[in-house]
Amino acid sequence: MLLPIGVMAKSTLYVGDEIKIPMRADASIAKGNIITHLKINTPVTLIKKQNNGWSNVEHDGKQGFMISRYLTDKKPINHKANELKKQLTVIKNKHTKFTTDKDLLEETIKNQENEILALNQKIMTTTAQTLQSDKLQNKLSVLDEKNNDLIEQIANVRSQNSALHTTDFLTIISSITLLLGFGVGMVMSRLSNNRDNKIYTL
Repeated sequence: MLLPIGVMAKSTLYVGDEIKIPMRADASIAKGNIITHLKINTPVTLIKKQNNGWSNVEHDGKQGFMISRYLTDKKPINHKANELKKQLTVIKNKHTKFTTDKDLLEETIKNQENEILALNQKIMTTTAQTLQSDKLQNKLSVLDEKNNDLIEQIANVRSQNSALHTTDFLTIISSITLLLGFGVGMVMSRLSNNRDNKIYTL
């Protein structure tokens, strides 16, 4: 913490970490010459280091004197600030990961919404096709009923036609038989008459 004697060029020094150090109006310890108290690690500009153990310094536009042993040219290490920087880096990394994950999730959600729209369209198409299929099925059922009625009517017509054919055939057979009987009777009657005539002729 000791400074070399005779430093003339302006350089930055820091208040040591012992106590709050007063900056005085002159190089003496007096009750009324304190300009201000500087906190630990406060940077000051060294104007001149004197041989009497005092240093002429400047801070915040004000010049004064401080005891040289309370000044150091080593930049203070702010452990708390470093820790905060580390935490900030971790937070930034987490934020970056969160942003990436969020983008991926939003893309996934968008893709799923598109799939849902496509599925809804398919469902609507399938529903329309199902309704059309139901209508066609109903029409087919009606046609089946009409077809069954027609088949039944055709069967009745065929049955009636078969009965008519059978009746006609029997009628024809009966008529032929009657005609044959009538013809045979006439032939037999003529033969009988011819025979009787021959007897009378003899």
